[in-house]
Amino acid sequence: MPSVNVTDRIQTSKQPLNQILYGPPGTGKTYHTVNKALEIIDPGFYKENREDRESLNNRFRSLIEKETVKFITFHQSFSYEDFVEGLKPTIENGGIIYVIENGVFKSMCELANSNSRVVLIIDEINRGNISSIFGELITLIEESKRAGAEEALSVTLPYSKEPFRVPKNLYLIGTMNTADRSLALMDTALRRRFDFIEMMPETEKLKKLNVKGIEISEMLSKMNKRIEVLYDREHSVGHAFFMPLQKEELDKEKKFELLNKIFKNKIMPLLEEYFFEDWEKIRQVLGDNKKQYEHQFIRPNEEGEEEARLMFKNDDYYSADQYKSYERNKDAIKYPESFIGIYEDIGASENDSQ
Repeated sequence: MPSVNVTDRIQTSKQPLNQILYGPPGTGKTYHTVNKALEIIDPGFYKENREDRESLNNRFRSLIEKETVKFITFHQSFSYEDFVEGLKPTIENGGIIYVIENGVFKSMCELANSNSRVVLIIDEINRGNISSIFGELITLIEESKRAGAEEALSVTLPYSKEPFRVPKNLYLIGTMNTADRSLALMDTALRRRFDFIEMMPETEKLKKLNVKGIEISEMLSKMNKRIEVLYDREHSVGHAFFMPLQKEELDKEKKFELLNKIFKNKIMPLLEEYFFEDWEKIRQVLGDNKKQYEHQFIRPNEEGEEEARLMFKNDDYYSADQYKSYERNKDAIKYPESFIGIYEDIGASENDSQ
């Protein structure tokens, strides 16, 4: 699917009833659901305040409080009963009885009957079992099947036995992390009924960001090019991880400390998850094979290699590569050269072990 600039999409076109923002981690999918919800419900306010993030967030929170916007997250145990309606146990006169309770989707549909527009945001929509959660309502969310449309459909709900239609002023916004599940494996029902808007890393947003000589945009671009070759583009690293470095109140030392934390707590665990601790590939992404030993994030563990050789020296089926051992270099983040070496060949000394 072609990449779409989200900002342009908001400005120039009518918001679809059903849409999914999809892309790798850290590309601003959840961030942009705020923009889209405001564009749908209060376009005038959004247009006047689109550059004022604090005002947008405050307005969004007020809509959450009024329940005009609802934010939920799908997960593996999320069910039809949570989403549409189900039987819930309650205690009455000392005994347990079961009552029919509306799920979030049905509640929003009922609210839409008395309001101009309502928005249901479904974060991590691909983590849920779509067929199980939506059930027979998956067809009713189509624009042509909504209440008031020429081909409008209704169903009888299984618990309440009520006739049910999906109103035309309920908007669904989903987010999908492609690192969790490939778009190719996406539920066909969703692919047919939602507009998919791709969100990829926007390194140009980091263009002017320099931390102790480290060009953050160049560093991220180089990492993502290598990830695309070694894995695929759906497992890129998003620019949003590094956006906090742009805070004006941070001096250069504070920015470098923050960069260290981002790498330690966000980037390195993400790469380890992507490559299932295939240390050689992680080294390639980080350019460690071209750095001095002290600047390598993941480096060869010579003692471990020698120990493996001694342990398996009599085993014919062990190859030289299987003796390789690696270790995390926790001190690498202390040096700007460790980061600069990701995108720039600053060379390794002759004595460095590769």
